[in-house]
Amino acid sequence: MIKIFSLDTMPKTVRKAFELNPEIFTQTRDFYHRNKDMRHHKVVIFQQGTPLFCLGWMKNKPSNLDPDNPMVQMHLSNYWEYSSSDEGLDYSYVDRYQLIIFQELEEYSYHSARVAMRHNPELKVCFLDPNAGFLFEDNNENLIIADSEESLFERYPELSGLRTLRAHSEMRWDVQGVFMGDVSSYEIMTSLYWIKREFYYGPENPDKTFYLIKQPVKENGLTALINNVIGVKQMIRALRPDYIPVVDLGIANDPNQFQGTSGEDVWGMFFEQISPYSLQEVYNSQHVILDQNSNLNLNPYMTEFTFSNQRAELDYGSDLQYKPEIVEYTQKELDRIFPSEKKRILGVVVRGSDYLIPRTAKHVPHGLSAEETLEKAVQYVSEKGYDLVYLATEEQSILELFTNSALKDKLIYTRQKRLDYRKEEYQNKLLLEVYGEDQSDDPYKRTMDYIVTLEGLTRCDALLANVTCGAITYATGRKSDYEFVDVKKIAAGGH
Repeated sequence: MIKIFSLDTMPKTVRKAFELNPEIFTQTRDFYHRNKDMRHHKVVIFQQGTPLFCLGWMKNKPSNLDPDNPMVQMHLSNYWEYSSSDEGLDYSYVDRYQLIIFQELEEYSYHSARVAMRHNPELKVCFLDPNAGFLFEDNNENLIIADSEESLFERYPELSGLRTLRAHSEMRWDVQGVFMGDVSSYEIMTSLYWIKREFYYGPENPDKTFYLIKQPVKENGLTALINNVIGVKQMIRALRPDYIPVVDLGIANDPNQFQGTSGEDVWGMFFEQISPYSLQEVYNSQHVILDQNSNLNLNPYMTEFTFSNQRAELDYGSDLQYKPEIVEYTQKELDRIFPSEKKRILGVVVRGSDYLIPRTAKHVPHGLSAEETLEKAVQYVSEKGYDLVYLATEEQSILELFTNSALKDKLIYTRQKRLDYRKEEYQNKLLLEVYGEDQSDDPYKRTMDYIVTLEGLTRCDALLANVTCGAITYATGRKSDYEFVDVKKIAAGGH
């Protein structure tokens, strides 16, 4: 990002200077792009020989993530190639609002304001930064420069009733801000340009545009991967039906629970490609839009998808196809567990393990305890006459709770590897970390067994869960005709 700095930061020896003009931010950006070694030097902006201010380059970096934890880091792209003449942008996010208030004039707020106002001449834009006077004229009835929001609405009381988007310059991961209309200028840029990162990889398919879902896996589990990929595919299908989604979840040095940091495509390990085109063909095509978002990103569309009911209510349909060897293994294991004759089966999902440790407990929903869920299961079996109870849990202590209960003679479950979080060495560790420290762990086999557990839920007639988690979103995404789905609603803010 290019930001404005006062003349107090003006270097004693001016190594680069520009005359003030409407393209000053992109002019400075291009200078820093070409001269990486100059990015720690300020560019001085003059007007008719008088210095006005300095411009400086700052790395795009979220301000509220742990810098020492590689699992929560985001790579935020620099916007090196945009211009004032860009076409084909996605304005659907800014079109929700009638007024945008930018706290600061900088590279992204300046460009976003210009293209948004060009797109919608009725849009009102306000800058709470006197520097905006260098590049905008305050006699424009749709662009206002004010000292504060209070003075803005005192001066123009009719604006107080408009749908307002507030934009700051600090880049921080703020899910609530996206839903409340309080975002960074980087997020606005991303909403405009998320479909514009096109690459030429080769001469094939000149008449097709591919959207390559290439997300880091990081701490995500299997159901998060499925929901992210299928959700993006369905979002692309709705917003850009002419694009062809493809997926490659293989990124070098991306620590995850499936293949460590080898960079192998995690999706291709278990699932069929989501389009008829192979990755080899895509990587030799002329028009490829590259998506590099994860569920922890600064794209408001993806934040809305990930943290609203959109992801929880996905219908996978034919978009999710396992590889033949996975289907064969899953069917064999489930046929061993489930009776061949028709039985009424209650599926019970009890999420435990790292959902309950201090470092994650504040970030995930909390529902019923395992004991309360067991009581509900006993009640349902008694009242509704279920023949069997299928238990899905990754926690050994929860399995023992059920096998020592009144349901023990009705209980069925898979051979999924389960961890005992009562052990001292597991305290406050993520599943990813526990698996990574286990030399005997086979990630591929463990994931196949987890798929078996998930698919077992689709053989049940009804679902009971202690909390909305990945297993529940998977089950309802794969099957829509359950007798009921009983998931504990969370009082504060949804599921």
